[in-house]
Amino acid sequence: MSNSSGGRGITALSSLDQLIVGILLLFLAVFVFELLLVVPCGGWENLSTCDAAIAKDGVWSSYFDLDPYWGLMPPWYAAIMNLQDYVFNPFWTLSLFMYLTHRQDTAWFRNATIIVSSMIFTTTLVYFYAEWNHPDVTGLAFTKLILINIWWATGPLLFIFRMHRASMRATEAVQ
Repeated sequence: MSNSSGGRGITALSSLDQLIVGILLLFLAVFVFELLLVVPCGGWENLSTCDAAIAKDGVWSSYFDLDPYWGLMPPWYAAIMNLQDYVFNPFWTLSLFMYLTHRQDTAWFRNATIIVSSMIFTTTLVYFYAEWNHPDVTGLAFTKLILINIWWATGPLLFIFRMHRASMRATEAVQ
C-alpha cells in the first residue's frame, strides 16, 4: 500500500493510509484528554463521584451534561473505558508507529489490527445501543453522541477494510 517512490515520510503513504494516520492521531489526542480526566479521578470507576476541576469545570463538563452514562459510569461502561485505555489506546500508539515506519503491511500487524478493530467496533455498538435505549437521551442528544463518537465505529471499520484488502493482495501474490 505504500508508495514505491522511495520516500519514507507520511506523503509516501497512500491516501487511505494517510487518512488512517489522521484517525490514529485523533484517537491518541482523545486518549490524552481522557487521561487528564481519569487520572485525577482515580479511575473510571470513580468518575461519578469525582470532584476534580477537569470533571466539573473543564473541557469534559459539556460531555457530562450530554452523556448520562458518562456521569454515572456504570460498571459495564467503566469496563469498556478500561479496555480502551489498556488495550485499544496502546494498540493505536503501536499502529501509528507501524504506519509512520511503513511497516503496516506485516502479517502479524494486519491480523492484530483486524482483531482489535473488531473489538472496538463491537464495544462502540454496545455503547450506541445503551445510549439509544437510555430514557434521558433525546433524539437530538443521541445525534450529538453519534457525531462525537462515530470515529470509534468508522475508524475500526476502515482499518478492517484496509487490512483485509492488504491481506487479499498478499495472498494473491503468494499464489
